[in-house]
Amino acid sequence: MNHPDRPQRLFTFEFIGLCAVIFLAYCNTTVFYSLDVYLEWLGVSHSWRGILIGSTALATILSFLALSARMTMANAVRNACIGAVLLVLCGVSYVYARSVPALLAVRLAGGAGVYLVVAAVMTYLVACIPPGRSGAAFGIYAAAMLLPYSVVPAVFDAWHGNDMASLPGGYMVMSLFLVPAIAVVLFVGAKMSRRVKEEKAPEAMKAAEMFRNAARVPMALLLVTNTVNLTAFASVFFLSKGYFRARGLPNVATFFLIQMLCMIGVRLFGSQVFDRIVKMRIVVASFTLTGIACALLVGTRGWPMVCVCAVIMGTGMGLGTPALNSLMYSISEERYRGVNANLMAMAQQMGHFVGPILGTVAVGFLGYSGFLILDVGVCALGVALCLFYVRRGFDRADPARLA
Repeated sequence: MNHPDRPQRLFTFEFIGLCAVIFLAYCNTTVFYSLDVYLEWLGVSHSWRGILIGSTALATILSFLALSARMTMANAVRNACIGAVLLVLCGVSYVYARSVPALLAVRLAGGAGVYLVVAAVMTYLVACIPPGRSGAAFGIYAAAMLLPYSVVPAVFDAWHGNDMASLPGGYMVMSLFLVPAIAVVLFVGAKMSRRVKEEKAPEAMKAAEMFRNAARVPMALLLVTNTVNLTAFASVFFLSKGYFRARGLPNVATFFLIQMLCMIGVRLFGSQVFDRIVKMRIVVASFTLTGIACALLVGTRGWPMVCVCAVIMGTGMGLGTPALNSLMYSISEERYRGVNANLMAMAQQMGHFVGPILGTVAVGFLGYSGFLILDVGVCALGVALCLFYVRRGFDRADPARLA
């Protein structure tokens, strides 16, 4: 159903403001790129480090499952503000948390805060997308999510170097940048409140309806594919610092900078063609390039080849997420677009949970190159899922048929 008040252009204040909020939110997740080595410095055992890293994502996943059906445009502002305040409190708590139980509590609370902010922003985002611009919108939105992955490690490595004792203070300072995000959310919410009333948006659906929607084969497979996509990404991001140290390679922040700039570039400059190319072909290319880069990085010793791997990996990883989100948008009925967008975000968090845990297990068995070997297999699984999806014709599904 087309609504007369729905925006006809993409770059509205609401869309730009939401991208800014998600940028600040992800700054408060990417700041933990060095958490593995910080936990090692604290004396946390190897078996606990993967759990602590992934526990934030686990809390986010559980929050998505428990609360997504109740997230609507009517309560999104309140939820986003609560989430931002919770993340600020967690940032301050890192200064005091030293034991495993204390760190686990802070990480779990942070995961709930991430959910509240991300889900609220996504609920508004799907209402801001003009007809036929979903690929471009999700490409730009994904670029805003990725920018912290390139900026934050570079800034933090320059700031603290190898001074692990300074990291908790850095976590606290980063959380304070969410304070202006609250003002942006309040302003965007005020501008969109008239649309909520005029369009008479549907009330929150029951959890059983959300789960029935997610259990339909096309949507369920899409969620699994999105999880696989982020599993490789998360293991690379959270374990590469230790890998670089073990190999005697400098400048992990520069590696991330090159990788993320390529991802952002692909999503910004490719956003105009994401709506014209078969989405699953893009995702197959994403998994293929990422797998090649991980395989090459295993045997890499010199810095020039590291840069080549960063370019290939960044290009590959940059393609997958916007294409998957755009496909979700196109196969979903309008009633389910908001909740499906949040389920896709939940699948991403599942990848952030699974990736570090499987990666640390692989490191324990195979050394620090183990997580890269694991990611080659993960990417092969992703390609297989995409081919099955295309063979069954799910990427051409009519939203009405999925209802």
